[in-house]
Amino acid sequence: MPRILALTFALLFPLTAGEIWTWMNPDGSKTFKAEFIRRDKDTVTLRPVGGKELSIGMDKLHVDNQSWLKKNHPTDAEVQAAELPDDGAIFDKLKFGDNREIVIAKLKASKMVKASLDSTFFGRTGINGIYRTVLPIGGLHCFLFFDWDKADRLKEISLRTEDKAIGEYETVLKPCWQALSELIVPIYGKALQTTKLTAASDLTDGQMLASHIWRIERGGTVMLGSSRMRDAYQVSVLFTKDKIEPRRIP
Repeated sequence: MPRILALTFALLFPLTAGEIWTWMNPDGSKTFKAEFIRRDKDTVTLRPVGGKELSIGMDKLHVDNQSWLKKNHPTDAEVQAAELPDDGAIFDKLKFGDNREIVIAKLKASKMVKASLDSTFFGRTGINGIYRTVLPIGGLHCFLFFDWDKADRLKEISLRTEDKAIGEYETVLKPCWQALSELIVPIYGKALQTTKLTAASDLTDGQMLASHIWRIERGGTVMLGSSRMRDAYQVSVLFTKDKIEPRRIP
């Protein structure tokens, strides 16, 4: 899940054109102003002020221009390399066993999630539901919730979509559920359990029912399904340190 979400968010940061920048040769002795058009691994296409488009090798530009391009207009490969979490990460750079201080520090530095509340209020409110994905997945943002063990170390991460009424269960929540499934499968492979999305009428208050279950190689379980909180419904993804066995389907 961490890898595939990193790739997804990378693809959703578009390369915007229309910016005028000062460009220099490698030693900085020659400069000209041009509009950025696009780039790939080895070349950048520019439109000089009052001129036509031209393509220049990255190695023909000053190191400052190269750095600016890689920071503001990275290729997919560059973004993937920058965003890819380490092998021990469960979601983004979060790991089971991280303490609260480490979790908060990682969340603050994350490019995948952002806080909806100033960090000075964390001590009063906690961080459950405070952070959400920067970009929507399947049309909806996901909010992060956490559970801790007795030593106050991370043992579960939940992603829950925005609350929706029962009338939007099939039209809004189901497409998000499908998108999340398609993101998880390439990383964890075939699920241990796969069923249809639970009908909204089968969910009770405070309940999550999983349609998909995957095993985490380093220990733990990923579950995808839907949940209900009073009259609000959500699609949920649970990363838990526990080993949860699939239930038998009649």
